[in-house]
Amino acid sequence: MSPELITILIFVNLILFLGTGFPVAFSLIGVSLIWILILHGTRPLGMVPSTIFDTATTDIFIAAPLFIFMAIALYRVGIGNLIYEAIHHWTAGVPGGLAIGTVSAAALIAAMTGIGGTAVLVLGVLAIPEMLRRGYNVRLAIGGLPPGGSLGVLIPPTVIGVLLGGFAGIPVGHLFFGAAVPGILIAILFCVFIVIRCTISPGLAPRLAKEDRPSMREKLRATARIALPMLLIVLVLGSIWRGVATPSEAAGIGALGTLLIAIGMRRLDLKTLREMLADAGQVSVMVLTLVVGGALFSRLLQFSGSARMIADMMVGIDVGIYGTLLIFLGLAILLGMFIDGAAIIFIVTPIMMPVVKTMGIDPVWFGVMLMIAVAIGYVTPPFGMNLFYLKGIIEQIKDSPGCEVLDRVGVRDIWLACLPYVGVMVVALILVLLMPGLATWLPSHM
Repeated sequence: MSPELITILIFVNLILFLGTGFPVAFSLIGVSLIWILILHGTRPLGMVPSTIFDTATTDIFIAAPLFIFMAIALYRVGIGNLIYEAIHHWTAGVPGGLAIGTVSAAALIAAMTGIGGTAVLVLGVLAIPEMLRRGYNVRLAIGGLPPGGSLGVLIPPTVIGVLLGGFAGIPVGHLFFGAAVPGILIAILFCVFIVIRCTISPGLAPRLAKEDRPSMREKLRATARIALPMLLIVLVLGSIWRGVATPSEAAGIGALGTLLIAIGMRRLDLKTLREMLADAGQVSVMVLTLVVGGALFSRLLQFSGSARMIADMMVGIDVGIYGTLLIFLGLAILLGMFIDGAAIIFIVTPIMMPVVKTMGIDPVWFGVMLMIAVAIGYVTPPFGMNLFYLKGIIEQIKDSPGCEVLDRVGVRDIWLACLPYVGVMVVALILVLLMPGLATWLPSHM
């Protein structure tokens, strides 16, 4: 069989596996083993155990379970509630203040946990009922939360950054700080959009009366409660920036620091610790199984000649660097409508990275844009993960006082509420595409 036909059949096989609802990790492993057997018989199977062991014990991937534990620990001890309260205190008097506070808190919680859905789960219960009880328009109340939560893909420390860096051979620290500027830019643009929208249409978000706004003393007290978690994030990122610690070592610092904060807040007991470890273990096994599946799939594309064939084809069609990037980013956004961001990394990286290297594209620039595309995928239908997280939260809170309007809110309504924010994210992606310095300036100073 020709490499072209083999490539088509491999991806048709993968799509069939995914279409039947088979988990992505096992789909990648299954397709890889089937086609290795078809193309080369049993002889190459000896490399499967070594590939699994080498991949699972790669130093950089050790950071992923540690950042996952850090995320779950922060969630379990209630740091998200404290962050929301502190930011809400500072934005109370601004047009759309509660919505701005929700988006800002979502971005900060997502950044602290490195996982796109955590902020939606934490803030959905806290922020949406509060906004609805204060007379906020329902679409304004729900629209910013899923996109704000998706910024956990971009604002470091990010699990997706660890996986992409480790799998594609891009320095993780460079990806962290390269994605930070676009991530913060998108968060600021979200807030500006809300202010403009609420200034033009004040009825969407009634402002708090002056007597109901927190005093400066209350603002400072609420901010002091999140000082230690914020200091921990600065310590983790600062150690990577200064080269004092590798990302894996910095993740260990973060995990230990989170436990110490939980002890200091008197919110850690044996039951809570056991639950943290169990949840972190489950998520880590899932992620590392994906890593192994991605590694085997990458080996398959190399053995079959598919990776080289696709690279030669993309170079041969001569659409230039920008045309190639648009094709790749469009594919990543399309995949994000159906599968998880980590799975996208392991499916597309073996195809795209050879082309990126052949065409001389800065891998950090490309990696950051790919992360933005993955973030967009979290909030695009039909299967954007954050949309369904929010739908699940709405089902829980719709019977709460003042939330009766949520009884009529479906996934379509959630998507329409998120649509303007997705437009903002696409604009930011275009800006990074046209101005590479947004992604490369900060890493160049490391």
